[in-house]
Amino acid sequence: MVSLDALRKKILEQTKRKLGEAYREKDRYIIQAIDALDDVDAMFNLIAARVREWYSLHFPELNNIVKDHEAFLRLVYEVGARDNFTEERVRSVVGTAEKIIKAASDSTGSEMGEEDLRMVRELARLGLELRKYRSMLVDYISNAMEEVAKNIKYLVGPLLGARLLSKAGGLKKLALMPASTIQVLGAEKALFRHLTKGTRPPKHGIIFQHPWVRTAKRWQRGKIARSLAAKIAIAAKEDYFGGKFIADRLKREMEERVKEVKEKYREPPRGRRRSRRP
Repeated sequence: MVSLDALRKKILEQTKRKLGEAYREKDRYIIQAIDALDDVDAMFNLIAARVREWYSLHFPELNNIVKDHEAFLRLVYEVGARDNFTEERVRSVVGTAEKIIKAASDSTGSEMGEEDLRMVRELARLGLELRKYRSMLVDYISNAMEEVAKNIKYLVGPLLGARLLSKAGGLKKLALMPASTIQVLGAEKALFRHLTKGTRPPKHGIIFQHPWVRTAKRWQRGKIARSLAAKIAIAAKEDYFGGKFIADRLKREMEERVKEVKEKYREPPRGRRRSRRP
């Protein structure tokens, strides 16, 4: 006969296992969120480009002065017609106003009717709403990564960590991957060309987005990417199988490795043809 304590213990173990499975499955939500973030960015860029082209019929000079998409959309939506470009209104959006105000007064653009202006402003508002939603997505991804893969999040950041989960197909698959595969995640096309046509193998995939790799010298990136992939592999295994927080140690070791590579390989290797690839 099973004792009450044994039964309680068994129930607790089953509950804990089921909760753990559901907990790890949240990586699917992270994957959807990071893919949605890419969709939002693509839509925002399309809308911003359309607003710029449309509004340039009325105020073409503004397109060359204000390069930031969000600032441009805010000017269109909050200020409107170029006749409304006063110092106070422009400063509330972009900080500096003199060049914009002068361009507005000397503009060669055509007049824009109220209905035309209303439509382009509504499109600008839609773009700004997408920007707000993007901020919400970033916060959601950051919080979810804290729950599911806090070691990866702390080591490489929530967004890059989420992209690694997405490319791998989930935390479990990432945890089971060798470091050499993690290193080239996102560079599948370049790897395929290497295998089929004999081109140079890729030294890094999406981990190039990390400043440790991106800001390094061309001949240093491969070594740094290899070390970073190894740390990511350890972090992923701990997030999935363990649960302890070890990313602070991994990050310190990685910082030391980056410093070592940059000091040891300050100059490009001799006798090799320099590649123009990043």
